[in-house]
Amino acid sequence: MFSFAGRDFVTLKGLERADMEAVFEVAREMEKILHARTRVDLLHDKLLGLMFFQVSTRTRTSHESAMQRLGGGVVGFADPKVTRAGDYYAETLYDTVRMMESYADILVIRHPQDFAPAEAAAATDVPVINAGDGYNEHPTQAMLDLYTIKREKGQITGLNVGIVGDMNMRVNHSLALGLAQYQAKAYFVTPTDARTPKNWIEEFDRIGLDYEEAESIDDVLPKLDVIYSSTVNPPSFHVGRQEVVQDRPKTPDAYVINLAKLARAKKDVIVLNPLPRKDELPTEMDANSAARYFVQAHYGVAVRMALLAMLLGKAP
Repeated sequence: MFSFAGRDFVTLKGLERADMEAVFEVAREMEKILHARTRVDLLHDKLLGLMFFQVSTRTRTSHESAMQRLGGGVVGFADPKVTRAGDYYAETLYDTVRMMESYADILVIRHPQDFAPAEAAAATDVPVINAGDGYNEHPTQAMLDLYTIKREKGQITGLNVGIVGDMNMRVNHSLALGLAQYQAKAYFVTPTDARTPKNWIEEFDRIGLDYEEAESIDDVLPKLDVIYSSTVNPPSFHVGRQEVVQDRPKTPDAYVINLAKLARAKKDVIVLNPLPRKDELPTEMDANSAARYFVQAHYGVAVRMALLAMLLGKAP
């Protein structure tokens, strides 16, 4: 079993089901703090360092909320443009990490470059959490996704999960890694030009993931217990922040999750989305009992509270 105290959390590769269950057990305890809308002093003597080389809403804010709910402090930056790493000096990741380790006890890093958090972890002795790296992984997102499925469906094992969207996206890679540990079946519903990259197909085959590929949600809809909706038109993850020069193209109907399609799905299906969303998940869905994406964001705080406590060796 993975030993969390003092370790990094930069990938789901190598993580076993027992490790995930350990995090989920602590997250259930953390939910009590959230439900009481209070704060505790578990991490009162610790500081979280945020290093967001890409902008973020949920991942950054939920890590901040998690640390403050546990009584700790937060320092860092939310946009590389306000740092020496993002201006004329182009300070190296190595130098930035070595500086930040003097200011904080644990670091959360989002970066447009694949494997940058792992590179950062190799440069410092404080724990590093991967908050999304390029097109590679988003392990804490997958943990909260899996936790949401377990809390809302009662189990993960044996479920059929439709992952709808561009399979180059990091959130989809990490979720599939987690599903493999529970012998759940993944259906990759994606356009032909956004299929799963070869290196990830090889990884999924290596770990024994049960998966199929489909070109339309209608092809697999009646089988699904969980619909994980994401965009087929993602922005580039290899850049930080840039001005929008044109509107994103409309999502093809084959990848839109709406009430009409939901009527053809299992009665107890749930719909998740890592957010932000565009037209792939219309707001008409929000009032439907299948919608769990805002609950998903709530669970994300509990899971990140659990990870912070465990990595800092102070899990209850």
